[in-house]
Amino acid sequence: MINRCAALVAFLIVVCTVVPLVGESPQTIAAKPLFGRVHESYDPTSGKIFVLAIGNDARSGNPDRSLADAIHIIGINTKTMKGGVLNLPRDSWVNIPGQGSAKINEALFRGGPELLARTVENLTGIRLDYWVMVGFEGFESIIKELHGVVMNIPRAVNDIGGSGAVLRAGVQKLKGYQALAYARARKAFSGGDVARTTHQGDMLVALLRKLRKETAANPASLLRWIAVTREHARFDITADEMFRLGILGTQLGAKDVGNVTVPVSLGWVGSASVVFIAPGARSIYARFKKNASL
Repeated sequence: MINRCAALVAFLIVVCTVVPLVGESPQTIAAKPLFGRVHESYDPTSGKIFVLAIGNDARSGNPDRSLADAIHIIGINTKTMKGGVLNLPRDSWVNIPGQGSAKINEALFRGGPELLARTVENLTGIRLDYWVMVGFEGFESIIKELHGVVMNIPRAVNDIGGSGAVLRAGVQKLKGYQALAYARARKAFSGGDVARTTHQGDMLVALLRKLRKETAANPASLLRWIAVTREHARFDITADEMFRLGILGTQLGAKDVGNVTVPVSLGWVGSASVVFIAPGARSIYARFKKNASL
């Protein structure tokens, strides 16, 4: 135990020295994820952190004004070291501040990550601390450079006419292009967009499991995760903030992170197919806001 603590202390010193140097390449990479604060102020003494994870539908690059293809709130309770992933289907019909009612994914197109964050806050009552956004290219590159992610696929997937995902059932390691295809697949499932957003949450938990496993075996491996992310990202947060979030991630066990999709019903607004978030979601929001875990 003493040796492990000493190793961790040494690791922290190395990270604090190296992380500021593992900066972005001077060349701009179009597919970079974006990462920023939702509010100027943040009170870490609250013991709760909420991050809005956004996947946009840009096939190339990572523009602010695109449609949101994936929308998730990730919560971490720093006191209980438990967390949760709350999934919001992209076709949810909601109020967009200053814009009226529309599908929630349109908030990103109309006002970038900031408007989408305000929309999610307005919907859930949860004060978000950070947002992170990634496009198709950036997501695939991150998974590829992390050498894949192990997923348990509940049943075989054949979505050739949609995302292109073709996967057998069972536990398997997905390569970058396979992970992207699975995260996008909806036509292969009767639940459509609801099933897809749940699977995206599953993938976030699987990545957490991979991070925890690799850093438990070798704490210094967190450096590789940070380096890979920074290689494909530009940030509006400090290296210190990123490091703290990374450390928190290594302390969370996947079994302590719930993955919940809001209950919805299918419907129509004019000729548009939408989903309406059920009243039962309010109790989920309240529980998540209170505990930062699900």
